[in-house]
Order: sequence, then structure tokens, then C-alpha cells
Amino acid sequence: MDFSLESLYSVERDVDSVFGAVFGVNWSDVSKSTVTKLDKGTLSNLVLSAVSVLGRSKGILRSAAVCVEGLKQDQIENQKKLLKIQDDLLKSKTEQVEAVQKTVETEIRSFSDAVKQGCEVKAASTQVIKAAVKSAVLEDDRKRSLMVFGLGEGPDEALQSKVDDMLRVSCGLSKPSVSDCYRVGEVKEGVERPVKVLLNSSEAAARALRNARVLRGTTRFKKVYVSPDRSREEREQRRALVAQIKEKISSEPEKYHFIKNGTVCSREKQQPPSSHSSATASLSSNLRATAPAFASTPVSQRPSRAGRK
Repeated sequence: MDFSLESLYSVERDVDSVFGAVFGVNWSDVSKSTVTKLDKGTLSNLVLSAVSVLGRSKGILRSAAVCVEGLKQDQIENQKKLLKIQDDLLKSKTEQVEAVQKTVETEIRSFSDAVKQGCEVKAASTQVIKAAVKSAVLEDDRKRSLMVFGLGEGPDEALQSKVDDMLRVSCGLSKPSVSDCYRVGEVKEGVERPVKVLLNSSEAAARALRNARVLRGTTRFKKVYVSPDRSREEREQRRALVAQIKEKISSEPEKYHFIKNGTVCSREKQQPPSSHSSATASLSSNLRATAPAFASTPVSQRPSRAGRK
């Protein structure tokens, strides 16, 4: 029997009906003296009706117990998810502090060398500390960011909603929180600008990248490509690797060519690349990832919100 509030109300109505028909009062008003006044036939009917109600009640209570147990399990799972989110936030804060600390230590050592060489201490210290903080902020920003290509652009679009829907499809219940998102590049007719997405931690960005392959199997997002937010140097290296792949495809069309750990690799088509590298086997994906017009935008140079679409 399926448990529901209506089933409990039904049992309550049955109890009131049984006692009301026999005694003409609510069951809570029945006393010993009232029962002793009943004849044998009436008492027998009362007992049979009570047994029937108790039998139904037993089934409902058993179903309620199963329902409560399910709710307990759901609560345990929700608590686990909450702990996981709290752990992610703690890791994110730790990563940010360590990144700033590491960069500042490196730049301070450079400053110390400059002092030994007789540089102007005051000017050098100000510039070095500013550069250290800026470098740490930009590096943390890139680690927490994604570049999304092929996400349809339109006038007065709800970009945050589009990005949330995409991450919900690819990551499911582990969907990361979006801190910010905006289009990159100049508005040009017929050109879809990429979207820079800033998440709450570098771990969330890595998880979104791992799950991005799910989008290729969907109707709405099958043309969407997700890549890391690479620095200028990383984009130049990527372009060089893609150029090598193009040469390989032309000279060795009988093989699979893909990028793995910063190197162009090739395999016979009878031995396709493993799943962890097959995501880079498509030349078109590599070409899209290296589009120079969509360079990563530093925090200090982001367009104002009034200019974002």
C-alpha cells in the first residue's frame, strides 16, 4: 500500500465512522460503561469493524515506515553533498591563498636581488608587489575560468541562464556555481562571440571540462566546445600544435592524429586513441580552441557590465 496523508485521513474517518455508528459519539468519548451497555451482536460488529480498520492501519504504517526511511537516506545524501560543497569552498580558498603567497614570495626574492644591485628600493618595492598581486589574481582567474565556443548569441539574451543550462546538462547534480560570465570580443554581424565563464574554484572548472564531452550527445549543445582559459603563451603553443596536426593529416591520412600532454601523437586507425585523449582527435575542435580573436581577457580589462550582452 502506498503511503500518503490522504490514507491517514481515511483511517481517521473510518475510526470515527465505526464508533459514531455504534455509540453516536466520537471514539475519544467512549468509556467502559458505554461499552458494557452494548449487546453481544453489536459488540461483535464493533470488534469486526475495529479489526478491519486496524488491518488497514498496519499496512499504512508499514508504508509510512518505508517512506520515512527513504527520507532519512535522502537527508544523508543531501548532507554528503553539502559537506562536499563546503570542502570545495575550503579548497578554493586554500588555493587562492597559496597562489598569492607563492607569487609574492617569488617576486619578493626578485626585489631582494634588485636591492643588492643598487636599485631604488621604494619604487622597486611598489612595482614588484603590484606586479605580484596582479599576476596572482590573473593566474587564479584563469584557473577558475572556461572559454565556451558555439553558444548561440542573440539580442537581449539571458546569458547566465544559457550557461547554467549548459553546465546542468554536462555536470548534472554536480553542476558548479557560476560567479560571472560574459561575451569576449567585438560585436560582428554573423559572428558568435565566445563566452568566458568564471566558476567558484579551479576544481569546479576542471570538473566542467571533464564533463564537457557529454554536450556532443545532446541536440541543444552538440555544437558547443569548452576549453580552458589559456594565457597568450599557451594559445601560441596550441596554434603551433594545431599547425603540426594539419601537416600530419596531409602527409599521413591513414592515421589518427591528436594532442596529448602538449605533444602531437599519431596512431594507426586500427588502434584508435584511448578515451582520455580522443576528445582532442578532432581537428575542428583544435582549430576552434585556438581562435586568436577570442583571447582571454584579464580581470582589469574586462568590459563594463553595461557593455556586456
